[in-house]
Amino acid sequence: MIKYILPAILLSFGCHQTIAQKKGCTDPQALNYDSAAKINDGTCTYAATAYLPKAVCPKLSDTMAESSGLIWYNNYFWTHNDSGNEPAIYAFDSTKGTIIHRTFIGNKTNIDWEEITQDANNIYIGEFGNNNGDRKDLKIYILKKSDIKMNRKSDTVTVSEIQFSYTDQISFTSASQNHNFDMEAMCVWQDSLHLFSKDWVDNKTRHYVLPLVPGIYSISPRETLAAGCLITSACTNAAGDKIILGGYSTSNGGCFMWMLWDFTSSNFFSGNKRQINIGSALTIGQYEGTAFKGNQIYITNEKKFTNAALWRMEIGQYFSSMKTIKASKFIVYQKGNELMIETKSSSGTIYIYNATGVKVITHKIKQSHTALSIEQLSTGVYSVEVNGVVQKVVIER
Repeated sequence: MIKYILPAILLSFGCHQTIAQKKGCTDPQALNYDSAAKINDGTCTYAATAYLPKAVCPKLSDTMAESSGLIWYNNYFWTHNDSGNEPAIYAFDSTKGTIIHRTFIGNKTNIDWEEITQDANNIYIGEFGNNNGDRKDLKIYILKKSDIKMNRKSDTVTVSEIQFSYTDQISFTSASQNHNFDMEAMCVWQDSLHLFSKDWVDNKTRHYVLPLVPGIYSISPRETLAAGCLITSACTNAAGDKIILGGYSTSNGGCFMWMLWDFTSSNFFSGNKRQINIGSALTIGQYEGTAFKGNQIYITNEKKFTNAALWRMEIGQYFSSMKTIKASKFIVYQKGNELMIETKSSSGTIYIYNATGVKVITHKIKQSHTALSIEQLSTGVYSVEVNGVVQKVVIER
């Protein structure tokens, strides 16, 4: 009898393992969500989604008219200009657009600065703009934060540098906006710099990785994303579990944002990839800079079509993962034509968004148990945000 029982046990165990590790789309907001999937395989697809950023500062100082990168540091937004401008970074007032402080890089010029990013100790400036595809002097400058003297209106510092080249670039013949070796996007993730190419020919972006220390490096692409636009900026949140890529299309003037999350290690294109249409260059200009400030996204544009400006986006409703749901600090469920929300707080605000990110309900919390009428909502997946925490819920009819 035992010889029959053992194979049965092994077969049962094998089936259990197969079910427990099923791969598929794990995002409830996705069109192809698979509730049985336990491992995200990066195949999620999404409905076309549009979101128009809100202008926080409709006009930056003319000194920053070619804003090409953005970070939030020391309670200020910082930016810089691109090719041919002074070698400086600027801290500015986010509502008035006036310059609070400028730091000059005394030992460098600005050939074509296209991005800025940071870690705890340093600011990194991307001297790698390459519209013609013929540059062999690609660099990233390393500026120590401790060298910045914020008690002055301006100061001058010296920087060290990283030099690099692409292993996959063979030709250096000048081909203005007709090659795949331009670069305008970079962010720090854990212990490395991550660069994303601006591919003029195929509108893809290739992901490269560099150490955070000075040196001379030759880098190869790690992965490729069919972005469908020119990638001009990148940033990551403080937790390092979300990456934002921004850019625009030369074919129709549209501006776009790629939201990447639930990825495996530093293979950012292995997880969820959601594209958001954020308007036209005629409305928000040529989109060049992106930065997280807490859970909000801020962007800047060059003075082209419109003034250089600072914009804000609320994007928490778009992110969904099993981790987010488990970490939620409230309970939400449907009871007939009402959505029941139980919180630990008796104050704050509840926001409900539909699958395309449109806010459909706003409600001030008055007690820890809230019942919201959802008669006007159709069947689908909704994002419920309570005091900055987001959870997904399926409403059924």
